[in-house]
Amino acid sequence: MRSFKNLKCIVFSEKSRSVFLKAMWLVVVAFLPMLLVHCAPQDQVNMLERRINSLSAENRSFSNQINFLKQEIAELKKITQKVGKQDIAAVRSRQAELVNRMDELQAELLRLNGLIDQIGHKSAQEEEATLRFKEDLKKQVENLREEVKLLQASTKVTKEVEQARKNAAQGAVDLYQQALDLIKQKKYKDAKKTLRTYIEKHPHGKRVANAYFWMGECEYNIQRFEEAILEYQKVISRYPKSNKVPDSLLKQGIAFAKLGDNESAKIVLNKLIKKYPKSPQVSVAKKKLARLK
Repeated sequence: MRSFKNLKCIVFSEKSRSVFLKAMWLVVVAFLPMLLVHCAPQDQVNMLERRINSLSAENRSFSNQINFLKQEIAELKKITQKVGKQDIAAVRSRQAELVNRMDELQAELLRLNGLIDQIGHKSAQEEEATLRFKEDLKKQVENLREEVKLLQASTKVTKEVEQARKNAAQGAVDLYQQALDLIKQKKYKDAKKTLRTYIEKHPHGKRVANAYFWMGECEYNIQRFEEAILEYQKVISRYPKSNKVPDSLLKQGIAFAKLGDNESAKIVLNKLIKKYPKSPQVSVAKKKLARLK
């Protein structure tokens, strides 16, 4: 009779454990959505779902084993009512084994619950790291946008400057061409004035050397030979690589001859022949020298 009471206590204890295990399972199920919500990236969500499903399968396996043990305990209760005193010791031994097995299952269930908690904590940390990464990316994108704005502004300014240069260059060409047109019309004073304006506005222009030469031509054509010589000299001394240097030397030599300074004329013309022997101006210079002797 005392053995049966002990068995009844064991069965009652097993029922308590069963209730406890069911309560723990409900806690796991309740926290499952919260764990899934905290996992921001999709690949982490999938990984966490697989891990929790695996733990859930283990929980179900342990629950099934517990139910099986409960059935065995019920069977033992029936057997106890039928067996004699000689079998009581064997029944008690079997009961002790079942109790030990249930304790092991309970400990394993607690371990699984701890793993789920760890996964949830790890997921929260990963979510925080993901948020920091997103914020860093957001700042980088904002910085890039600012750089793009600066580049766009710089490009706009560059285009405006380039357009201004083109306009200025076109204005310079127009002014220079206007002066040449005036020379063709033999309006030498107006042409000289226009050429001077061109040089003042475009001191580093491509046609400055040519402008000085044509200013010399204007002075020469109105028979101001001394002023012409000075203008030709600007081309010779300031722009030695200009293609107008041979022309300037030739006209400077002729201007000296017009002034009656044949010696200076010879020096300049010989300089032209020596320095630019293959230039077309050389033949004219030689003829002029022949007349000066």
